[in-house]
Amino acid sequence: MATPAGQFRPWRLIMSFIVITLGLYSLVFFTAGSNSPKLGIDLQGGTRIILTAQTGDKTTPDRNSMALARDILERRVNGSGVAGAQVQIDGANQLVVTVPGTEDLSNLTRSAQLNFRPVVGQGLSASFAQQAQASAGATAPGTQAPASADVSGAATVGSDPASAPATTSAPAETAAPSSQGLRNPYMAARTSESGAVPSDAAVTSGTGAAVTSGAAVTSGAAGTDAAGASAPVATGTEAAAAPKSVDLPVGGDPNNPTQPASSVAGDWAPWITAATTAIQSGGLSCEQLAPYEGIDDPAKPLIACDSKGVYIYLLQATIIPGSEIKSATSSLSPVDGWTVSLDFKTTGFNNWAAYTTANIGKQVAFALDGRIVVAPRINSAITTATAITGSFTQAEAVDLANSLKYGALPLAFERSSSDSVSAELGLEYLKAGLIAGGIGLLLVVLYCLIYYRLLGVITILSLLLSFGLVYAVLVLLGRWIGLALDMSGVAGLIIAIGITADSFVVYFERIKDEVREGRTFRSAVPRGWARAKRTILSADAVSFLAAAILYALAVGEVKGFAFTLGLSTVLDLVVVFLVTHPLVALASGNKIFASPRWSGLGAVAAAGNRLRVNQSKLVKKEA
Repeated sequence: MATPAGQFRPWRLIMSFIVITLGLYSLVFFTAGSNSPKLGIDLQGGTRIILTAQTGDKTTPDRNSMALARDILERRVNGSGVAGAQVQIDGANQLVVTVPGTEDLSNLTRSAQLNFRPVVGQGLSASFAQQAQASAGATAPGTQAPASADVSGAATVGSDPASAPATTSAPAETAAPSSQGLRNPYMAARTSESGAVPSDAAVTSGTGAAVTSGAAVTSGAAGTDAAGASAPVATGTEAAAAPKSVDLPVGGDPNNPTQPASSVAGDWAPWITAATTAIQSGGLSCEQLAPYEGIDDPAKPLIACDSKGVYIYLLQATIIPGSEIKSATSSLSPVDGWTVSLDFKTTGFNNWAAYTTANIGKQVAFALDGRIVVAPRINSAITTATAITGSFTQAEAVDLANSLKYGALPLAFERSSSDSVSAELGLEYLKAGLIAGGIGLLLVVLYCLIYYRLLGVITILSLLLSFGLVYAVLVLLGRWIGLALDMSGVAGLIIAIGITADSFVVYFERIKDEVREGRTFRSAVPRGWARAKRTILSADAVSFLAAAILYALAVGEVKGFAFTLGLSTVLDLVVVFLVTHPLVALASGNKIFASPRWSGLGAVAAAGNRLRVNQSKLVKKEA
């Protein structure tokens, strides 16, 4: 038996809806981002770039690699499939990427090959040393040794302000070799302002400080000064002579001299010696390495720069390739800021745990496309999740997570051109779509007012509240997952008006059935709701299932249509359960709404009375 109307508490449901709506609009107005839905390419235009595939031997890439690169790039720019971006193959070696609006695509072409490599040693880039000397006597930010700090069981890798070494001055004397066996003539053997040599706990030449902070131990981004301290550069006779520029090591791969030519580990010793000498001389610069970034072979040693172009690292062959990363997510930590959490596949997780267990105290670099993101020292075995921190902004963290999550590109790409594209349809088509939706909404309103009278007012109010809810959700999803509203999405929203109106019709018709059977409006509402609820849930479940299947199987604009249709179906249930039903329950206790004249139920009640009279007469006649 249905719950009596007197025990139903409609205001509790209405207040729940108000709280939800206020919460959504608080996010809309009081968090960063646009306060209007994001529009697709067909409505606002966008940015188009042409990417040209680069191969080491200058040959044409095979079609399978191009197709795989297209799929990966589409997942990066289109995310959940509703961002409205397009990626197409053009010719034998080009991809055309089109995204709505003026999105920043500067990191789109990186291959996102994140490899874990043991660190042999590092030194200062010659170009950075020259810049530091050019600003002699002035503060030179970031000239500390890289804050490589530690990796511990807490498995957080990133920057820790406590790990920054003290400010020191550059001496005029010789440079001591670093703890990794490489000499850094500009950073080694630095003395404090009092003339004392800093302890190894505070500064380790060329490697930075090893700092432990509670259970969670973090490392600084390679080449950055986590605390913002600076080191004055010596002037006059105290300044060290600028190093002579040197070539990349002899014996390197002709297509990539930052790695040895041979693939056999036993043949690497001469190249490693030459690489060590080049870095020790201080004559290598990050500009020499830049043309070869992102095309390295993970199975060979590598010379690479940090992300700031300050330090040059000599790295061993990859111990854990990026293909062992199952997923990556970005999140905001109250301690470390924006971080990127890595979820390894089983093999990668086991190898990482085994390596950190066997190599405590050693340094390992996280190399992304030939650049060092961080180079932490292992402080303890890591058998939990691993996260990367490095003073990321939200956009950088999200972008890095997406790149790692959707996999590495099989090819390196160079941006050939970039231009703006005009809207394919434009605001005129959007206006036409909105007019069509408005006409449909007006017809629904007129039908409800004529057929249901005052109950139609509840329908109108519910539709308006539903629109407000949909609008807020569209704005937030545009910020969070890049949902772009194109014409197909507008079509999905227009169809959703019919789905929402259908729920009202089902409910009101069940109430009319109860009134026809002789019940009052007040007693008909809970019984009508009990019958209508099952029908509404079944109908919306079918609509949502159809939208979900279409979303899973479709591509392009059809995916956006399916998404908005499914979203509107879910929000329809929220409005019907939290707004329409409670309002009708409240109206059933109002004299005006209960009046047969104003509720539109008088004719139904009269028809029910006539039917019962006729049935009674028929029974008497048969008796």
